[in-house]
Amino acid sequence: MKKITLNAEKRNSIANVIETHFRNANSKLRINWLLAKNKFNDHKEKMHSLAYKIVRQHQPQEDIDTIKSMISKYGDSGGQIYNDKCFYFETNYVDDEGKTKTKDIHLDFGLRYNFALSYFDDELREQGLDPDNEYKYKGTKNPHYHSMYDKNRKYLGMHHNEQIRKGENIEDNWNDKYKFEVIGSQYCGSRHFKVDSETFEVLNQFQIMQEKVVSTHEQFFDYIKDKMDKVRLGLKSYKYFDEAKELCDKLGIALNESVLNTDSSLALSIYNPSALASLLADNEAEDNKADIIAQFKSGKLNQAIN
Repeated sequence: MKKITLNAEKRNSIANVIETHFRNANSKLRINWLLAKNKFNDHKEKMHSLAYKIVRQHQPQEDIDTIKSMISKYGDSGGQIYNDKCFYFETNYVDDEGKTKTKDIHLDFGLRYNFALSYFDDELREQGLDPDNEYKYKGTKNPHYHSMYDKNRKYLGMHHNEQIRKGENIEDNWNDKYKFEVIGSQYCGSRHFKVDSETFEVLNQFQIMQEKVVSTHEQFFDYIKDKMDKVRLGLKSYKYFDEAKELCDKLGIALNESVLNTDSSLALSIYNPSALASLLADNEAEDNKADIIAQFKSGKLNQAIN
């Protein structure tokens, strides 16, 4: 039987199969990202409720109602009410010199672009979009970046110059859920709400949770990229499909022919299927999910906000 000769298109198809395998495998980096998302989901409603209670302590509902009544009677002269989703909280602390100072935190419950790419990763991929766009072209002027940036934002409902039917705008649906009435203008920086140090730390931990959804997503991208750089370099050296099949067999990846519609410092290991399979294996065991989950469950944040 004649061997199937590989070309650039066939190599790319094989690489996509391998990348899908790595992306779906329960690697430590993928688990960290999914745990970060789950942790954020577990706390976002509680934290929003906490933020609401803090704001209402400073701005009671009766004051809101009074100003709304004044606006109804006097128009803009009656005051300002705004539906907000972001808030500044501040607390006092004593520095090393014994001086009392103030620190603040900007807590935004709204859907920001980089967070949305991480949070809606699977959904974006299903639409043929690329949630890794920001990482791939960071610091470059690649035209593909701007094209995908626009497509991602359009899908998320962040292109506000385009009409999107009610209920289909991901950004508005998200933001509307977390808005509530505050006294003042639309600029959340004009309002700083005082809290005690313990409450401030809880709020700060939640902001860290938000940031971790993004950072673990980028780390997962770096993990996949590192593997796929090696894979693509190896595939580039393979002339026949059988060589790619041997690599996939060693990696435990199902690859059949139906998927087929230069020099490097890694050359000696990359060009050999057995060596490449070994190189792509994780150094750490991937059965550490129980340990990671146990570490999360032992955290103190749940106690602080309950």
